[in-house]
Amino acid sequence: MHALARKLRNLATIDDEELQALVTMFRTKRNIRRGDDILTIGSSSAYSTVLLQGVACRYKIVENGRRQIFTFQYPGDFCDGYSYILPTQDSAVSALTECSVSIIQHKDIERITATFPNLGLALWRDTMIEASIFREWNVGQRPARERIAHLLCEQTVRLEAIGIIGGAIPMTQVDLADAAGLSTVHTNRTIQDLRQLGVLLRNRRAIAVAHWDRLVEIAKFDARYLNIPQVLSKWSSPAQICHDARNLH
Repeated sequence: MHALARKLRNLATIDDEELQALVTMFRTKRNIRRGDDILTIGSSSAYSTVLLQGVACRYKIVENGRRQIFTFQYPGDFCDGYSYILPTQDSAVSALTECSVSIIQHKDIERITATFPNLGLALWRDTMIEASIFREWNVGQRPARERIAHLLCEQTVRLEAIGIIGGAIPMTQVDLADAAGLSTVHTNRTIQDLRQLGVLLRNRRAIAVAHWDRLVEIAKFDARYLNIPQVLSKWSSPAQICHDARNLH
């Protein structure tokens, strides 16, 4: 639960008592094999699911039979945070690696947020940030290089926000292609292009950032939609930082 605690503290002022009260509400840890669905379309339940370990994605199979990924999910993320309000799943969640999850009953969410309003605020903000990610991804006019770079920036920021710093970004080029709405061939060429530019590490099967500032510049990345203001200067484009600085004067 450390990742969940860290994320909620980024979203609201929450103390140890509130976090402990929330953690004790979770039940039934279970393991999910890579490639299996954690949640399916049309399912309905009286509880919400949080990812404890591993990497997952929210997706649909579209008309041409391809998978469209809407967002990636990491430890501490609710797989279905909105289900407390909208109980029927309109998309599926799949395990991209071996995963473990736990559940919290909706009646327990109602009870604990009534007792600790800051927890309710943090959970509501978390749902709104996921909606912001959906909107940010729905920018089909971005060129392929910028689109891929933006996705990689976002994943790096989100991983660092829960304490996973450096190393490879835990996804395949197929996953990245399905998130960017590009063919696997086009995605592979774009990745190779970024490696030749020195932005990504070369001669590795995994995707790993070599030059962060250059990646941010290519992506025109502005991290404000992820609601991590304490590190905005690190994770926004230089042009955006200058624009914000001018607006302060």
